Amino acid sequence: MEQTASVEKEPENRMWCCAWGLIKRQQNDQCSEDEDGFTHTKLKPKEFVITGGIQPQLKIVHISPSEENVFPHEYSHQLPGMGIHNVALSSDNNCISAVSMDGNLMLLNVKGGVRLPRVNHCHVSNFWSTAFSRNTDCVYAGSGSGHIFKYDTTLGKLQHSYDTDRCENVMGLAISGDQRLVGATDYAGNFTLLDGSTGQVLRRRNYKKPLRRLVYDHSMRHALAACDDKTIKVIDLPSGRLRESLAAHDAFVMSVAVSPDGLRFVSGAYDGSIKVWDVRTTKSSLSFHCGSNSNLWDVAFNKLNNKISFVGDGKGLNIYYCLGNREMMLV
Repeated sequence: MEQTASVEKEPENRMWCCAWGLIKRQQNDQCSEDEDGFTHTKLKPKEFVITGGIQPQLKIVHISPSEENVFPHEYSHQLPGMGIHNVALSSDNNCISAVSMDGNLMLLNVKGGVRLPRVNHCHVSNFWSTAFSRNTDCVYAGSGSGHIFKYDTTLGKLQHSYDTDRCENVMGLAISGDQRLVGATDYAGNFTLLDGSTGQVLRRRNYKKPLRRLVYDHSMRHALAACDDKTIKVIDLPSGRLRESLAAHDAFVMSVAVSPDGLRFVSGAYDGSIKVWDVRTTKSSLSFHCGSNSNLWDVAFNKLNNKISFVGDGKGLNIYYCLGNREMMLV
């Protein structure tokens, strides 16, 4: 009997990025009538999670499916090119910005799918990261040459370009709500803060190890960066000074995200460990290890401040309740 060598395949459920969305119900979405004949509206919002991974598609998972939902429980948008390793969602929960493995930036409607399959111009080699500010009319993308580009979300027209003066992959990208501060982190460990109006480099510091994710807290007092030295860098804004280096995990810190109420943030490491932190004290209040996701890639807080999601090479998408200081519970 002829024997053939087995080839190990990439896991089909490998996921690299996730983001939470929220749909606020309209007044006529769900109504109830009491025994006196009065009509009451129940405006409970509907949550969904966007994930991207090894497949050239974005999956949208509705958390609480029912017949009245806008979405089915899970569906996907097929995309051109290769898998998706970075996503962002606009503040109005309608526009998705996605970065593919072959360096393309794409814009999609949450319900309608691909709107602009390629947002690009001649000066861009490849994209690595993307982010929105509060303004839904524009989107930002960090490139492999250390440049950051701002595009309008209607036609994908270039509005502004920023140069970090470091020819490195921009892996972390954060934009203030008023677009005055553009923050970037790269594979060489540089944190760069730029003026969103002039493009001038305001602050720069090197931390020697790759900084994979960057977020601002909601008070705009600090930036949080996930670092390969197993720490989270807490950086004062707008000075750019290092406030604290949190010894967070026993492996590369792959991602960090702040809760919408600004009270907590979550970090995730490559070994599958997740920690929830108090923003005011920078102390960890919850700690969890997911054995099914040993290669964790991304974490995110939901818009209602009570759940976190994380994705990796194992189970794929994981969603946990995160209430107070109690143990996290699987949804």
